[in-house]
Amino acid sequence: MKLLIQLSDAASAAHRRAAEVPALRLRRRAKAAIHITLLGLAVLAPVFVMEPALAELPTAVAADGAASGDYIEIGKQYFKNGLIVLGLIIATLGFIAVAAGGIAKFNEYRMGRAELGDLGVLAVVGAVVLVLMVYLLNEAAVIID
Repeated sequence: MKLLIQLSDAASAAHRRAAEVPALRLRRRAKAAIHITLLGLAVLAPVFVMEPALAELPTAVAADGAASGDYIEIGKQYFKNGLIVLGLIIATLGFIAVAAGGIAKFNEYRMGRAELGDLGVLAVVGAVVLVLMVYLLNEAAVIID
């Protein structure tokens, strides 16, 4: 059994407008998608039209003192270079540790828990430690090479 209810003119107009709103939103989204697609194609079109650069790759740098096919010597040289890089990392970590200690001591001085002399002693000792560490690592790098 079907019930047919007649809507008034105002109600049927409101119902039609409510039904048209999703259709308008869908059309707007479709237009926006088309615009984005065309914009993307316009941006990418020059990439597909350009000619490739015919540049050559640079030649690989051989390890110091190693012949072209001597892989054992090349491995030794890379190991020596790795040890030197490890020394640089140790020096960097030492510098960071001394700087962090100085910042912490300055914070204690600012809060009144340390004196200015403590901060000065830390700065002098930290500088001596860094200079000594860099000297020893430099000597180690000379011995490694």
